[in-house]
Amino acid sequence: MVKKIKSIKNWERKNFDTIIDVRSPSEFANDHIIGAINCPVLSDQEREQVGTIYKKESTFKAKIIGSSLTARNIADHIEKNFLEQKGSWQPLIYCWRGGQRSKAFSIILSEVGWRTYQLNGGYKEYRNNVIKFFEKIGPKLKMILISGKTGSAKTKILHSIDKFGGQILDLEGIANHKGSLLGKMPGLEQPSQKLFESKLYFEIKQLNLKKNIYVEAESSKIGNIHIPKSVWAKMIISPRVEIKADIKLRANFLVKDYDYMCKNPDLIYPLLNGLKKRLKKNLIDSWKELIIKKKWVELTESFLENHYDPSYSSNTIKNDRKIIKLINAKSLNRSEISTIAKKIIKK
Repeated sequence: MVKKIKSIKNWERKNFDTIIDVRSPSEFANDHIIGAINCPVLSDQEREQVGTIYKKESTFKAKIIGSSLTARNIADHIEKNFLEQKGSWQPLIYCWRGGQRSKAFSIILSEVGWRTYQLNGGYKEYRNNVIKFFEKIGPKLKMILISGKTGSAKTKILHSIDKFGGQILDLEGIANHKGSLLGKMPGLEQPSQKLFESKLYFEIKQLNLKKNIYVEAESSKIGNIHIPKSVWAKMIISPRVEIKADIKLRANFLVKDYDYMCKNPDLIYPLLNGLKKRLKKNLIDSWKELIIKKKWVELTESFLENHYDPSYSSNTIKNDRKIIKLINAKSLNRSEISTIAKKIIKK
């Protein structure tokens, strides 16, 4: 007996075994429901091909070509991904608007006998819900910021808080960026703004909003990514824990944390280029000399003293949040980071 396709709007129901995004790979890469797999009914090249035929030749021919490609691709996906699925398997299928692409995929899966769901409104419905979520969520977040000058091991402290049972939002981790001019992580591309928001949406949905959420103090922009306005508005009024560490401790920590830059000094030059208009030429020339001599600790101390620390002080004055705890770091090794994390989450 063929099972009827069910059209629904709630993609977060717990009874779906698999969420299948049937849009093209480029659409999927730009943004998708977190946890979905991509089984495109048309590749990017095929979509372009069908679109060209539609515009330049005829609608009917475009439908013929599109249908044949779609049928072939769906067959391939079933053979590669779903042959082992039991009869009780329940997939949710979506495309851009909940139209022909997801309908075609859903019909074939339901004909097999699987209990198939089609997302009404498709990705567009999902995206509208994410936007509405971020418009309202900010005031509900009980955030405590982990702040401190550059090199205070804030990210590692945040991860240690997570290890000891505290709730965290790792914005830099979600954004694939360390949040400074030198923050680009080798081998990692930042997600699109929309995909960042989807990932952040997913992370917040896992949290207990009645409990504290620890977040690293950030600017409103992490690399190319903007923190959603309502979340940022709550961050700038949230209480903070301030980590204090002297410049030598921080410089040594940063040299270890950015060891990949010491091994590949070419990665440092974007920082110098970005600061040409703000700092004196002789200072930047002195940094270039230190790079050539590989005096990494001395270079890092100068970065901190002449750029990062003044910038931090300026931003702290602008966003003067209440300090609820001040912690003086004796060192920034693994043991001390664990000790600091325990102090922060201790009631």
